Amino acid sequence: MEKLFKKLTFCVMLLLTLCALAGCGKSDAGAGQGMYTSLEELAGKRIGVQMGTIFDRLTQERLPDAKIVYFSSFPDTVVALKSNKIDAFPSTRTVLSQYMNADDSITLLGEEIGSVPAAYLFPKNGHGEALRDQMNEFLAGLRESGELAQIEDIWCGKDESAKTILDYTALPDENGRLTFLTEGTFPPYSYLRDDLVVGYDVDIAARFCREYGYGLDVVAMSFEALMPAVHAGKCDFAASGIAITEERAESVYFSDPNIYDRIFFAVLKKDAGSGTFAQSVADGFRKTFVTENRYRLFAKGIAVTLTITVLSVLFGTLLGFALYLACRRGNRFANRLTGAFVWLIRGLPGVVLLMLLYYVIFGRISISGLAVAVIAFSLTFGTAMYGMLKSGVAAVDPGQTKAAFALGFDDRSTFFRLILPQAAQHFLPAYKGEIVALIKATAIVGYITVEDLTRMGDLIRARTYEPFFPIISVAVCYFILAGVLTAIVNRLLRGVDPKTRTEEQILKGIEAHD
Repeated sequence: MEKLFKKLTFCVMLLLTLCALAGCGKSDAGAGQGMYTSLEELAGKRIGVQMGTIFDRLTQERLPDAKIVYFSSFPDTVVALKSNKIDAFPSTRTVLSQYMNADDSITLLGEEIGSVPAAYLFPKNGHGEALRDQMNEFLAGLRESGELAQIEDIWCGKDESAKTILDYTALPDENGRLTFLTEGTFPPYSYLRDDLVVGYDVDIAARFCREYGYGLDVVAMSFEALMPAVHAGKCDFAASGIAITEERAESVYFSDPNIYDRIFFAVLKKDAGSGTFAQSVADGFRKTFVTENRYRLFAKGIAVTLTITVLSVLFGTLLGFALYLACRRGNRFANRLTGAFVWLIRGLPGVVLLMLLYYVIFGRISISGLAVAVIAFSLTFGTAMYGMLKSGVAAVDPGQTKAAFALGFDDRSTFFRLILPQAAQHFLPAYKGEIVALIKATAIVGYITVEDLTRMGDLIRARTYEPFFPIISVAVCYFILAGVLTAIVNRLLRGVDPKTRTEEQILKGIEAHD
């Protein structure tokens, strides 16, 4: 416990130190003129682009000499701009206006670089086509009555109290239940508020489901994963200010546009100061944890991360043992099959394995992202466990097996009571290291709709416009999780550590032979 307390103290000190170095997200830019005032000044500069968006093509057309840097979300792009990793980034006026309402450190380059109609996406199948037609009918009614313009004005405005949304979690589902995917980090289209994903696109989706008698499940996931999820039929529809393009229309159905938006480059302003360190820390802590009880989001993310880690360690350990026992006697077929399996799993990056399982192998099967994550990391941990067993057993003198047989031990008793406990001395340190590595590896599960600790940090950053404090808080949470889980594993493994076992425990159930 003393070591754990020291680790927790270190994590808190680390949080404060990093906040001081980062200024808790306060840049040296504020009110005043932008760092760049014309499109020509951005020639050859570093331009941040969110992956999967049309901004990539627009940037290349308007700034062919620009150095494009790719990011996975809008908050990541903002962090890069405010920390001087990029010089500008493109986005829609609606989204940028929402950000500037909360933080005046950025401004728009005066010249518009394009416009975009955004709409809802549906899978290219009979069900998706029918839903698209219903959505078009619904949007036409909203547009004719003027209600669509009212909804847009509310969600694009500054008054957060006016941005109300019906409780879509309680919608009756007499005509079935629909799964709606959205980014969740892209205000005002979709963002997290009071543990609920809300926004312009979500509001219309909820009204649509109420009108046609559908229940609604809203799931937040990474933007670049939305199109593959819709194409694979993992949801009923999706939206997050997604622009209509001919290329995208080849893979999915688009509804009629629900909004038209203009695109600008965002740049930092000049000549601004930042607040005091204490004030910055207090403000960052309040917005990240206290406002709207956002600490509950961290708790939920930690619970999901722990669930994936614990189950993956459990199933992966069993899988590793099963693989090793199948190959222990030297069966040629079993060894070749296991070798190919281990080579395949260990050779795939974690995110590729996740996407392969979710969109291809289980593409047409109704299975949750959480279950897929457990399967993926169980496979990864199982192959690691197999390798640890092989190396640990190989380190034990083979003469001990012969001696055990000579003393009357059978094969099973020899392995589990004599060889395995000695091998454990060699692989247990690596085993604990793999568990810590697994905790950190789970940070990629947001690609398949799983709201883990990292994903919750992204959702909070999109809501608070506080780029650094949520990132640092997530990092500290991982430090604490690793420390706590390592302490638990150390205690659990004492029972199998041969150094802690008595002679009576080792020889229990073994009869001596003269």
